[in-house]
Amino acid sequence: MDGLRQRIDNHIIRPDVLSRTDFDRCTEAEQVLYDDQRLQWFSNGLIVRTPALRRLTMTGLSLLRVHNPSAVGERGIVLTGPPHIGKTTALIRLAAEVEQWAGKRAPDFRETGRAPVAYIEMEPKASPKSIASSILNFYGIPHSFKSATQHQLTDQALDALRRRHTQMLIIDELQMLKLDGKTGDDAVNSLKTIMNDSGAICVFAGVDLLEGLSSRPAEQIMARCQVTQMRPFLGSDDTSRGHWASLINSLGGAMHLLDAEPDHLAPYADILLTMTGGKIGDLRSILALAMANAITDRDDTGDEIITQDHLVGVGQIGVA
Repeated sequence: MDGLRQRIDNHIIRPDVLSRTDFDRCTEAEQVLYDDQRLQWFSNGLIVRTPALRRLTMTGLSLLRVHNPSAVGERGIVLTGPPHIGKTTALIRLAAEVEQWAGKRAPDFRETGRAPVAYIEMEPKASPKSIASSILNFYGIPHSFKSATQHQLTDQALDALRRRHTQMLIIDELQMLKLDGKTGDDAVNSLKTIMNDSGAICVFAGVDLLEGLSSRPAEQIMARCQVTQMRPFLGSDDTSRGHWASLINSLGGAMHLLDAEPDHLAPYADILLTMTGGKIGDLRSILALAMANAITDRDDTGDEIITQDHLVGVGQIGVA
C-alpha cells in the first residue's frame, strides 16, 4: 500500500518555461537545476492523456459513482493491449484519480486507515493462490502461503478488502496467471469470487487478455466487464496519422527545449512511428533519452534542439 501511495504522491513540479535569453542569464548551478527539472518533468511528471487513458479513467470514475458495494457481481473493467503500450502508467493514473475521488468524500481516509484503491501485480508463474496472497501483501498482512489453502487465503483477502473499505481493486499483469486448463479455471473462479464478494470494482489488466479470458468460466467475468483496449498507433489511415502527429507535437512542446521551434518534432513523426511501432511507452523512452542528449550537446553545438542523429542514436535504428 505504501508503494502505491508513493507513486501516487510523487508529484513532479512542472518547471517554468525559460527563454534562451533568460536561461543565459542564469548561473551555471541554476542552469543545471533547470536542465534536471525539465528532464524529470518530461520523463516522469508529464501525463500523456491519450484517448485510451481518458476512456479508462472516465469509465472507472463512472462505475464508482453508480457502484453499490452490497450488490453481487457489479461491473468491472478489462484493460488489455500489447507490451510497452502504457497500461501500467494508465492504471497508476486511474488509482490516483480514485484516491482524489475518495478524498473529496472522506478527506481523512488515509488517517483512518482506509485504502480506496488496491493495486497488485501478478508475478511469473502465479497460481490461483497468488491472487489472494498478493492482496494480503499489498496491505502488509502476514500470512502463510504454503500452509494455507486457497479458500483460507481468499477469505483473508476478502476480509482485508472490506475492512480497508477498498472500492477498486486493480490486478495488473494478469497474463502471468495460467488462464487455461484446470488451473486456469481455478484462477478464474478466484477472480469471480473476489469480484462478487469484495464490494470493490475489479480492474483486470494485462497483455492480450481477450484471448486469455476466452474460456467458458471466464465468460461470466467478461460479461460484467467493460473492455478498454490500448493499441499502438499504426498510422494506416489519416485519422491515426493525425492523432500520432498531434501526440508528437504535444510531446515536443512539453520538452521546453531552448532553441526549438514550435512543432520541431513534426519532421520526425514517421521516423518515430517506425522506431516505436506506435507504442507510447517506447516513444516516451526514446524522446526522453534524445532530450537528455540534446541538452548534453548544447555546449558543443551551440543549439539545444533534437536532431535526427539524436533519435537514431537512441533508437539504434538505421534511417535512409
